Amino acid sequence: MPLRLTILFSAVIALLPPARAQGPANTQAPAHTQAPAHTQAPAHTQGPAHIESFDGRGSLPTGWSVVSGDWEQADGVLLARSMESDSYITFGDPSWKNYEVEATVTFLKVRDPARWVSLLVRASEDGQTPWSQVPVRFDATQKNGVEFAVRTTPRQWSVRQTAAASKSSELNRPRKLKAIVRQSYVEVHLDGKQVLSSHYCVDRDRGCVGLGVSGCIASFDDVSVRRLSEDGSDVSRAVRACETVAHRGYSAVAPENTLVAISEAIQVGASGCEFDVYRCGDGTVVLMHDKTVDRTTDGTGRVTELSLDHLRQLDAGSWKDTRFAGERVPTLKEALRRLRGTSCQPVIEIKMEGISQQVIDDVRALDMVDQVAVIAFSQQVVREIRELEPRLTCAWLFGDAIEGTPAEQADWLKRRADQCNATILDLNYKILSPALVAELKQRGLAVWTWTVNEAAVMRALRRWGVDSITTDRPDLLTAAVEP
Repeated sequence: MPLRLTILFSAVIALLPPARAQGPANTQAPAHTQAPAHTQAPAHTQGPAHIESFDGRGSLPTGWSVVSGDWEQADGVLLARSMESDSYITFGDPSWKNYEVEATVTFLKVRDPARWVSLLVRASEDGQTPWSQVPVRFDATQKNGVEFAVRTTPRQWSVRQTAAASKSSELNRPRKLKAIVRQSYVEVHLDGKQVLSSHYCVDRDRGCVGLGVSGCIASFDDVSVRRLSEDGSDVSRAVRACETVAHRGYSAVAPENTLVAISEAIQVGASGCEFDVYRCGDGTVVLMHDKTVDRTTDGTGRVTELSLDHLRQLDAGSWKDTRFAGERVPTLKEALRRLRGTSCQPVIEIKMEGISQQVIDDVRALDMVDQVAVIAFSQQVVREIRELEPRLTCAWLFGDAIEGTPAEQADWLKRRADQCNATILDLNYKILSPALVAELKQRGLAVWTWTVNEAAVMRALRRWGVDSITTDRPDLLTAAVEP
């Protein structure tokens, strides 16, 4: 090894992926997927795994590469000074795939409580993107006190999972930070307790490890790496067809929930176009995501209290770009007419209870029952749609984390789906895992997911077997699903 280190290669028991059961193919309606579910960490044999205890002074250990910032070996620790910026250092073999990396980290001075220290995983020696890290903020009890994040470009972060630790950090008080990486799975431990896991370490198959600091002075000690077996895989390699659903229309380029956004979704070749509906003050069903018009128009007030005439006077496009000035709030019928006869399926998200029959009436009036899909977070709405018009494709939306094994999670979701007579689940992608998708398919459920805007994550979800992905960037998904 090129390092002044001793690395213990430990055999481990591989995470065995569940058998891939094929559920009913969803060829009629576009689908959404959900977020990563927790799975158990791989087992390890016990043994010392210390790589570096920083007993030297001055120069860095052999094989350690400073990517940015001020790093110094002094007084038995690795000292990083980075009060005004982010600093990184890497070490190890870029061919590594599965491993456990651990370090004792100590905040010595912080600019503010949101500053952090981190372990880098699946990194390149010179810091070229993409690479992943698990940062811990000084105030680790914040909602995002611990993260799994990916530096996708030199200017862009993708935060794939967040969690709050039980205790905040203290100055000069050491903490133990550990990351376990296997296939696409990453698990984070702080002070011996698991705090976070994600199945979206998918941007780079292999890479070395490293350390990071931001807005603080911190020390690192007793850095260790334990290599894990590379046997097995946590994803299915049998790629299935996957629908592409434009989120609120092609909302990355046009103002959401407008006719121009719908037209852009059709033009880019999306399989489906999702949009949100409320009933306004005079009883007409209109497109709007929020309860008020404040964010996406030049007006104010609750949608349910404003008349259609009033809504017609609002500018629903200028907030996005001046070239969309004058774009209006459309009615449901207008949106359906724009999609009628195209290969792009309307996916109606019902945002309020009590309008199921009216939505169905608008769909029937245009003879589009066979083309439309309906989704809702409300189980009552899903149940009503299924009872009032069984021919409509209908999915139950859900996005919260679920405890338990993938099988237990799937059982819980199946019970909730049965309560509203749904056979399609539309899930936040962050709670999904390969095992959970497989378990849901075994139970006869189609899996849709939302809202995914990164090609690497799209490719992973497609390999896992999801039926449909909702995205602000349908153009990216089209490229991502190429074999």
